[in-house]
Amino acid sequence: MAFYKVTMNENEGHERVCLYNKGCNFRCIGCAYKVPNAGIGPSESEKEIGAKQIIEALRKIGATKVHFIGGEPLINADLIKIAEFAHEELGAKTAIGHSNGSKRIPDFIDEATVSIKAVDDAVHRAYTGMSNSSVLANFKDAYERGIKMKASTVLIPGIVSIKEVGGIAAFVADIDGRIPFHITAYMPVPDAGLRAPTEQEVGGAVLAAKKHLINVSGSALNAESFSKTKAMNPAFRSHRVEV
Repeated sequence: MAFYKVTMNENEGHERVCLYNKGCNFRCIGCAYKVPNAGIGPSESEKEIGAKQIIEALRKIGATKVHFIGGEPLINADLIKIAEFAHEELGAKTAIGHSNGSKRIPDFIDEATVSIKAVDDAVHRAYTGMSNSSVLANFKDAYERGIKMKASTVLIPGIVSIKEVGGIAAFVADIDGRIPFHITAYMPVPDAGLRAPTEQEVGGAVLAAKKHLINVSGSALNAESFSKTKAMNPAFRSHRVEV
């Protein structure tokens, strides 16, 4: 697995460089990342970018914050080397912008957001094809090592229920009830046979999570509203860096 794209956001309050990893080790049902031409994952023509090239780009930019995203960034063999350079030599804040948490979050990472798909291992296996034992252990391990943690999940009617979301929140609360937790409404992809939750269902999931956690949020976007949000929100206004 390799990084394939570097972007930079220079808007005030959102300054960061994002490194995009190609590939994921989960086989999630209804994953938009793996749908051809969905505009989320890499195209077949994307070229892989080596660690040396990325390090030189980060040095030239003078990056102050570096986000590793994906696909799944934790499966990238160059992650540790790049994170160490950014953190130790540039003094940049480093973050795992989004991860399934299946691998240990390495040193030189300041913060991480982990999407906990399910707390019930049977549900997790049916949904992702993988056990959640390492996900839960790695989340706790990262918190105990002082990494600033955030959690998220996707509400999927018929797979990840409101009850399951409450169970995830309870797991996170056992570690620290102050950890932020965001619930995202599933956005359907072609041929997956899954529907989006209603706003009422998302609201119910938020209430279930708030029984355990202080900082809970939820979003119920469809493809159209998501595109509008990206266009209007400066957090999404980045440009590609040629490496």
